[in-house]
Order: sequence, then C-alpha cells, then structure tokens
Amino acid sequence: MRVVIDTNIWVSGLLWRGLPWKLLRLAEAGEIELCMAPPMLVELTNVLSYGRLQPRLKQLGLTPAELVAYAVNLASFYEVPEGDPIVVADPDDDVFLHCAAISGTDYVVSGDRHLLDLGSYMNIPILSVREFLSQLFPEHVG
Repeated sequence: MRVVIDTNIWVSGLLWRGLPWKLLRLAEAGEIELCMAPPMLVELTNVLSYGRLQPRLKQLGLTPAELVAYAVNLASFYEVPEGDPIVVADPDDDVFLHCAAISGTDYVVSGDRHLLDLGSYMNIPILSVREFLSQLFPEHVG
C-alpha cells in the first residue's frame, strides 16, 4: 500500500513518539510504502532546520541531516511535474497531491487543514494520521 505523508506528519513522526511515529514504523516494517517527490524532501529539510526544533533535535542527539537521510532511505521517490493549481488556499500543498497521483498512492495522510478539507483527490482519500491508522491499522491506535 502506497502512502504520501505531508511534511508535518514527517516532522512529528521523526521527532516525537505519537501516531505519526507509528506510521513511520509501519513503513520501516514494509507494511506501507511512503512515496515522496524531491520538492517534498526540500521542504522537510528546511523545516527540520527551524530554530524552534533545534532543542528537540539536541535532546534526541540527532541532526537534520541524519533525519533527512532516514527519510530518503525510507521513501520511494517520484518526479512530479508542475500541474494546474489544486489547493488554491495553499499552492505549496499541491506537490503532495501531484505525488499521490503520479505514484499511484492509495492514501494521503496529512495534518494540514487545506488538504484534509479536500477529503480526496483523484479518488485518493486524504485522511488524518488517526483516521488512517484507525481504518487500516487499528492495532496501532490506542
């Protein structure tokens, strides 16, 4: 099963032990395949460099580069062409939907209201991490 996760899910999963972390663990175990496009990796790299996240990184003894390397090893990459605007309120979110379409993704998992409000894109459901895990991996929600 292929899944696109947005940047906030990546960051939460990489830095904290909540449901997004459980999602990353499912990918590590090979139960899901995470799909990513290069612009998504650039965004993740930028976000992990934010000053407000540095205390947490220091607490974990990790660097942004180490977490980006982990993401690169965990995800399958797809080239995503520019397309017509989809998320008018936040065009930066379009890359996640284009990646989902190009990669044949089964789900988009997001914490972003602009994406969640769409509900689906090209018949690909857009779910919160809790909705995704509850529906497909209920044993991981507790």
